[in-house]
Amino acid sequence: MIVCICRAVSDRAIRSARDAGAGSVEAIGAATGAGTCCGCCRGTIARILAEPRAGVPCVVAPSRDEAEHLGAGLEVDARADAPSEAVPLRAAADQLKTP
Repeated sequence: MIVCICRAVSDRAIRSARDAGAGSVEAIGAATGAGTCCGCCRGTIARILAEPRAGVPCVVAPSRDEAEHLGAGLEVDARADAPSEAVPLRAAADQLKTP
């Protein structure tokens, strides 16, 4: 998709520049020309910069194997459709109890 119509810069080009180290709208402009003419695309460039990068791991709950080593307080949701991460079910349930 073309993000900068003035300079014909695509979202792929902006993401490539971001992945190469351009971390601001100004740096994207220096690398690709996007956002350096009328400026209408600068908000879209900023949103692209704020997206999670491919290959950058998200913070997740520990796996079932890791949970076994963490000790008490963690229970694993054993439903077939449940994700494989350990979930602190007991702590969540305790917060929901009414006094």
